[in-house]
Amino acid sequence: MALQVSSVEDYHAWRRGAEAVAERADAEAWRADPESSVYDARLLREQTEELTRTREAGKALELVPLLREALYRHLGELADPRLYARTPLGTKHLVEAFYEEALACIAYLADPDQTGLSPKFTLAGFRRAAHIFGRSALLLSGGATLGFFHLGVVKALSEQGLLPNVLSGASMGALIACGTGVRTDEELDALFANPRVIRTDALKRLPPKRAASERAVYDHARLEEVVANNCGDYTFEEAHARTGRTVSISVSPTRERQKPRVLCHYTTPNVLMNSAAVASASIPGAFPGAMLRQRGPSGERIPYMPTERWIDGSLKGDLPMRRLSRLHNVNHFIVSQVNPHVAPVRRVMGKRGIVPVVSGVILSSVRAQVTHQLELARDFTKSTPLYSTFDVAHSLADQPYGGDIDIHPRLRPTALLRAMSNISHDELLKHIREGERATWPLLARIRDQTCVSRALDGAIRRLSFVQAADSAQASTAK
Repeated sequence: MALQVSSVEDYHAWRRGAEAVAERADAEAWRADPESSVYDARLLREQTEELTRTREAGKALELVPLLREALYRHLGELADPRLYARTPLGTKHLVEAFYEEALACIAYLADPDQTGLSPKFTLAGFRRAAHIFGRSALLLSGGATLGFFHLGVVKALSEQGLLPNVLSGASMGALIACGTGVRTDEELDALFANPRVIRTDALKRLPPKRAASERAVYDHARLEEVVANNCGDYTFEEAHARTGRTVSISVSPTRERQKPRVLCHYTTPNVLMNSAAVASASIPGAFPGAMLRQRGPSGERIPYMPTERWIDGSLKGDLPMRRLSRLHNVNHFIVSQVNPHVAPVRRVMGKRGIVPVVSGVILSSVRAQVTHQLELARDFTKSTPLYSTFDVAHSLADQPYGGDIDIHPRLRPTALLRAMSNISHDELLKHIREGERATWPLLARIRDQTCVSRALDGAIRRLSFVQAADSAQASTAK
């Protein structure tokens, strides 16, 4: 029996409902039974027990390779979504016990007072482990004003302490990623306590004569004004130093020989995030191409690559997973997908049963054919005015639109009809609530599949602080 969440107003009410459904479906018996076709229960139990024995015996040097081997051997199979299909409250108790022991081992190894290992040696080991293990990122798709659903996803993850430090956004997703990335945890809490401070009036129609001359429907200055209000005035480097969050923004070029970019504190540290968000949200036809701006040596706003103009990041990199993998060592992607040409289809395909399976096969076949035909059309029209149109169409068809964990808010017909309209604050609150409702059933899966990387990052932060304090003390003593 499925839990209906369309009328649930908060997480605690949702959880009570999920617990009632789980009880009726006897989900606890399933969770208590260690056997599964997804993993080897005997091997998982044995390795969990071996980790416990080694940790309790205080054998730190033996524990390191043992933990590494156990994580690599099992994390692939334990990420299988079938382990979370029975109840959204969690998975097999054996799996949860393995994760709990892995976290206990990390906590033990991160304490030099217990292990007897030097903080410098321990920190180097954790940095190496984090680099090898990888990390998670939250990717926010385009989707015009439907992108306000992303706020609910961010809110649900933030409240549970599960918001990844790596965020990526394209088009409207870029605005949400920037607004999130410039705020500390405390500031995010304050924002969601009073979301009415968020401006939702970025679409101001131009007079017909000006619209014709600028080849755009909406006022670019109004978009800049609203984005500055919602995202502040920080460079990528300033925001990262302020919050510890890594924000990456996709922008697409207007020139044929120019490549799409992913802007972040590594690639463009001095570029202003609000200008990147404006560029990424500049949908062709709706807004003119935008120039990126950066912070100059004296703090002034100056052009960045002044001869280039940039447009909607979704056209070339809605979910730039390959680039994020290279830049930020990301190998696990949580995707909030609200593009109206993608989200409804993937929502259906994500369900269980014969109909979604058949639908998925048919749609995959159709997509492959369409992508191939668009590629041929693009190649055939090279050096003609039609090339850019077919190039964009091919990029839209050929892009990946899903990740390891996909979140698809329910898109109401009224929301779809108003995707290119300013929404009221009451509508904003509905969008946020819908994003939360889509995220709650996935929290247990997200918590389990990100717990190790979060623990490694936490250990590195603590050990870095200890090492910095020791260095400062040694310097003072001299």
